[in-house]
Amino acid sequence: MLYPTIGIPRAGKGIFHHYTQFFCIRCLQRAGATVEVLPARLSPDAADTVLTRCDGFLFSGGPDIRPEYYGENRLPACGESDPERDESELLLLRAALENYRPLFCIGRGMQLLNILFGGTLMQDMGPNQEYRHLDLLHHTTATHPVDIDPDSLLFRILGSDTASVNSLHHQAVRDVGEGLWIPADSPEGHAEALQMDDHPFCLAVQWHPELMTARTPAQQKLFQAFVKACRPAASGHSSFSL
Repeated sequence: MLYPTIGIPRAGKGIFHHYTQFFCIRCLQRAGATVEVLPARLSPDAADTVLTRCDGFLFSGGPDIRPEYYGENRLPACGESDPERDESELLLLRAALENYRPLFCIGRGMQLLNILFGGTLMQDMGPNQEYRHLDLLHHTTATHPVDIDPDSLLFRILGSDTASVNSLHHQAVRDVGEGLWIPADSPEGHAEALQMDDHPFCLAVQWHPELMTARTPAQQKLFQAFVKACRPAASGHSSFSL
């Protein structure tokens, strides 16, 4: 069995961000991957070096991304950003896409992917929500349903057109970036996942499956499918199928 190497940029300063990243690493290892935690700040040369070592990349949760990256001024409800992390992760994400590395983006990672493709975000979802989307108290349990497109990669992985997920975000995708589409949404119509078809594996989810696997084992399938997609890269082949 091949043990592909997955690169995951180091989380920011927040304790909760380190907490979620720990669970991402554990889920990847359980799926059969070797994990390399990457420096939080990468130069273009360093990113090129990382690409020679990593077969795929996971972009995890973290602070709000600078609104300037999607052409907006910061609103009062937008949280503090880490500009250096934003710049470094956008650089690495772009390089990974250009070099056809499999990608799995979670939470902030999904928003980062959307911004890279020219999409925009709602800086704050506001109070008008059918379900509470920033629910830290229940971060390990499913708190609201999502509908899944039967023609999506997400459907093939989970084997269902619905799922119940946790929710830890106050921002959401507004305009979807060119080349991406929404394979799952919430009852209010917010994007809960993004997919890029013209790529070996590019899936993003707004929820945090890494925190759900103990109570909802089906969520581990997302990590298993991602690691499986990275094995052909590790062996020097390019094919992947579920």
